[in-house]
Amino acid sequence: MSTSKSIPAARPAGEQPSLDAATPMRARGMRHWLTFGLSLALSAIILYYVFQRVDGRLLQQLLKTQSRSLLTAAAFFIFLQIILGGERWRAILSALTRERHLPALSIQAVYYASIFFNCLPFGTLGGDVARVLLARRFAVSVKQLVLSVLIDRIVMVLALVLLCVATLPAIAHPLARDAWFGCIAALVLGVVGFVLLEPIERILGRWRRWNLVQMVLHAAAELRYLGRGRGLLGLLYGMLSGASAALAGYCIALSLNIDIGPIAVIAVMSLMSFAVALPISAAGWGVREASLVTLLGLIGVDRSASLLLSVEFGLLTTLLSLPGGVIWLTLRGRSYTARQTNP
Repeated sequence: MSTSKSIPAARPAGEQPSLDAATPMRARGMRHWLTFGLSLALSAIILYYVFQRVDGRLLQQLLKTQSRSLLTAAAFFIFLQIILGGERWRAILSALTRERHLPALSIQAVYYASIFFNCLPFGTLGGDVARVLLARRFAVSVKQLVLSVLIDRIVMVLALVLLCVATLPAIAHPLARDAWFGCIAALVLGVVGFVLLEPIERILGRWRRWNLVQMVLHAAAELRYLGRGRGLLGLLYGMLSGASAALAGYCIALSLNIDIGPIAVIAVMSLMSFAVALPISAAGWGVREASLVTLLGLIGVDRSASLLLSVEFGLLTTLLSLPGGVIWLTLRGRSYTARQTNP
């Protein structure tokens, strides 16, 4: 007895996809908005909790007596941090493309535009996506661009760990000592992992036909290559970038008459950067304030002054990121014009 299979009829031209086909896209959109809402809620809750525990009168007094010239110096160091971050990424991208000429000004423009998105509620993830989208103008494969952003994040984490190792001994507190040992352990694990990259490549080579394994092998090979050359330059830029952010915090501390040394500020700001990097809040707001108030409190800094330092650091970073939005619109406009001219 023969059986026949029913062949689904072709969808007429112009017919919209069925509701079933649109369901996965709608579900992804709902998850994104739910994550966005939760991060905003977490930031609001933490900020409310922190502000409830400070002296409002003392905040007003600190603002009245604050040095404006030192605030300007802090803004300069935050701007310098952005420029050094762009140079860090350029060193990494140049190494991944085997020293292909990449114009410094164009790289800086793309990186500055991504900083604008870092300060939006989606945080560093939004900035990384914007960086990859804009960097396609450099005739570099998307795979290389994604890998360059991923390695850029790894290099920045390593730079912060090195800064913590160098500066945490300046803080005479048991928790600072524990954090120092933790950073040493992380650094040792990172070095061991880097040394084992080549054996790992050999072990995974038998499963090379799988796409995920191919990506891991490619990333491992590029990391080994970077470790022998311009990756070290990227690490240097990463440490200078982290130190510039810390010096901005130190200038704000001086403007508020907070009695703290620059080495201790570098340690505190580096630890704070780890907390802010977690994708759990809206652009780090709330997490930055809670971490700085807690960390500075360990070395005797008043809660109100710590909170004001954190808020002003966040506001200066946001204000200095605004030109990145203009750069984004300009670069997107040029891309659109180019597509219209050369269809």
